[in-house]
Amino acid sequence: MKVNRVYTRGEGPSTMMRLSIGIAAALLATSMVPVDATRAVVTADPRTDLRVGPGTEYNRITVLPPGITLPAEGPEEDFYRVPLNPLLHGWVAQDQVRALDPSQPPPAVQPLRDISVQGTDQGTVATLNIPEPVPFRVRQRIQPPALILDLFGVRLARYGVRQFPSDLATSTIEAEQIADGWAQITFHLNFDQQRGWRVVQQDGSLRLLIRRPYEGGSLAGKVIVIDPGHGGPDSGAVGPTGVRESDVNLRVARELAAILQQRGAVPRMLRTGDTTVGEGPYSRRGELEARLAASEQPDADFFLSIHNNAVGSGRAATVQGTETYYWTPMSALPARILQDHQCAALGTHNRFISWRPFYVLRHGDMPRVLVECAFVSNPAEEQRMKSEEFARAAALGLADGLEEFFRRAAGER
Repeated sequence: MKVNRVYTRGEGPSTMMRLSIGIAAALLATSMVPVDATRAVVTADPRTDLRVGPGTEYNRITVLPPGITLPAEGPEEDFYRVPLNPLLHGWVAQDQVRALDPSQPPPAVQPLRDISVQGTDQGTVATLNIPEPVPFRVRQRIQPPALILDLFGVRLARYGVRQFPSDLATSTIEAEQIADGWAQITFHLNFDQQRGWRVVQQDGSLRLLIRRPYEGGSLAGKVIVIDPGHGGPDSGAVGPTGVRESDVNLRVARELAAILQQRGAVPRMLRTGDTTVGEGPYSRRGELEARLAASEQPDADFFLSIHNNAVGSGRAATVQGTETYYWTPMSALPARILQDHQCAALGTHNRFISWRPFYVLRHGDMPRVLVECAFVSNPAEEQRMKSEEFARAAALGLADGLEEFFRRAAGER
């Protein structure tokens, strides 16, 4: 295990290091905001966004579950500034957190005393001994394959990693202290196509589940969560003659579910009629959260969201074709495969695949892909969508794409 040190007591920092520290301190000083009486906040939303700036237009550093205490400064423009460590800070919206009493001190830096890694039926579980829940970020690397766990407000207190014989997922594990209050644990993996991860913090520990690799190259037994986009009061895009995207999405999804079932897979539809997934009064954010929550099924192998595209009236007559979107690196390969099969099955123009932070894709529990089969705003493609042949062809392309993905994930060609 490798542990990086800036310098230890008795050693003096180099001139370059002193200069770097001075510059960092100056930058931090200029970015400080007026501090009100609040010293700490607690994440309250099901998914609290920690961003690089005070606004929703800024990218996310990480997304946190409820119950994590964060140091807070501000607020400014309805956002709190969150100093994660001396070298990094983020911003969190006021409406996603609960402010603690001003007398409550900011959270103390937590010691990480022990790491143990062992295999379970679901995969490999890394247990990190950290007394209180802390903010974290998980990043995925494809080549060489690894999961990188950033822990904020954490200091490596005793360096030790135990890998039990039941751990079949990791080859080596590195623990590094990147800065005071910022520890980084890198899990080097024994397999290429990653299947997902989950993080739970409770009872004085943080547990990271690294899901075991896919077994078998067929669709047999694979659990596929299918999300027919839109529905209920949200029709999605509407074509020039009134074809509703939500209806087309559902027809394709139904055909796909039937084909997958015939091939031995286990399809699970998030909606089977012209309805919402969430309950109660409709809101766009609430419906997206309901879809994401409904899709988080521990035994699921893949998430596929089915849509059809649209552009404004100025280009509606000319823009056509298929697009596919992903977010996590492990979803890039299936996105490319599904795009190729969809275009071949429908005979559509292969526009592109794209890395995009759509809400239902921003989760690391399994590969997640969103397809835009064709353009409902294009008169010719809208006309095709009125036929059952379109839904059948789109579904066959998606089923064939999923089959090829699982075959390649298992190392088969």
